[in-house]
Amino acid sequence: MSDPVNGFPPLVTALLETAMSRVRDDLYALSEARFPGLRMRHYRLLSLLPPEGERLSRMTVDSGLTKQALAQALAPLEAGGYVEVVPDPGDRRARLVRLTDRGREVNDAARDRLAAVEQDWAQRVGPERYAVARGVLADLASRPGAGGCPVTVEG
Repeated sequence: MSDPVNGFPPLVTALLETAMSRVRDDLYALSEARFPGLRMRHYRLLSLLPPEGERLSRMTVDSGLTKQALAQALAPLEAGGYVEVVPDPGDRRARLVRLTDRGREVNDAARDRLAAVEQDWAQRVGPERYAVARGVLADLASRPGAGGCPVTVEG
């Protein structure tokens, strides 16, 4: 995927999508083997939940989903026994989403699977290069830009 396309290097979105397809394939294999029906959005939502649980209102912010979309994504997780939605003991009007033992099992299994993917990537490109690439992505993720970024490709 690093070959030029029409004389230009591939867009970073194409490179990231190619890498993400490996992650998606591995997580979907995990779903087939142990957690039927879980999709990428479910793994992501489960990974956002701290041990003490999270308010629904905070999850909408953290996930970037609307309340309606979050409710739709949480419904199969609750039905599958991965999370429970309970009144917040600090404010009975608010609702908390908490991982169940099964939800923690999913997070542990996903972390193990993704650690294997990262280990493979580090072996393929070298541990130092992989550490730098991972660090750059972490920096970009933790430092939101000042708004939209136009798509530019330099040759």
